[in-house]
Amino acid sequence: MRSSCTVRLVAFLVISLGLPAAARAAGDTAAGSAKSLACQACHVSPAGAGGAPHLAGQREAYVAKQLKAFKSGDRKDPFMNAMASQLSDADIDNLAAFWSSQQPGSDVTASSAVAAIRKSHMAFPKAFPSGFTLYLTSNDEKENVVSKTYVNAVGLRAARANKPLPDGSMIIVVKSSARLGADKKPELAKDGGWATDKVVGYAGMEAHAGWGKDIPELLRNANWNYAVFTAEKTPRAEVSQTICLACHKPKAAESYLFSWKELGEKAGAK
Repeated sequence: MRSSCTVRLVAFLVISLGLPAAARAAGDTAAGSAKSLACQACHVSPAGAGGAPHLAGQREAYVAKQLKAFKSGDRKDPFMNAMASQLSDADIDNLAAFWSSQQPGSDVTASSAVAAIRKSHMAFPKAFPSGFTLYLTSNDEKENVVSKTYVNAVGLRAARANKPLPDGSMIIVVKSSARLGADKKPELAKDGGWATDKVVGYAGMEAHAGWGKDIPELLRNANWNYAVFTAEKTPRAEVSQTICLACHKPKAAESYLFSWKELGEKAGAK
């Protein structure tokens, strides 16, 4: 049996002399580095900024265990479940090896590649709602907010033909506060739905050729980009589209759209 001194000496030599990666870790750090850009889009942030936890310097076994738990669904998080479900066991080992090899605190400044992922190309359509069709209205009872979802003519034509939404398609969601009565409950409009008070913001998704080229495959939603706008229709620059990309990724078979069924029904899909 080795003495504790011998064990410590071997550990020191592994770290200091740079023994082959295979001797230190099950994963390939180079392969993990190539795959890590999608992780960086959420996990690289200024110290103390909150949000996703920092990964640089985390223990390899810990990173691998968490990714496997997200992949299996044993650990619940809609964004991480969507990301991890795309990873092979080798991918997980490689990512764990890469992140554990990074200096703690080295993941506080976003690279230009990460900035390109986070920044949306989408601008608010100047003529909205002209040229758009309302196809879904939904109520949020917790927040007393009414959401109205519109599609432009390009998207509507594709949905009518039961085809994937092509480049040039755009979806706009208008979020309005519900008009409350004396009882502090939403009042009803003539159509039986909630009456609205004022617009509180907008959200949108738009596809254009080339808009997906800077987004790694783990996050890419074809050529879709996402944006959140204020009630004045200006982009909320502090909101990264990364979360939207992760959230919509599992809906690839439905043009990355959660309301695909309702859009088809409104369009009279064949």
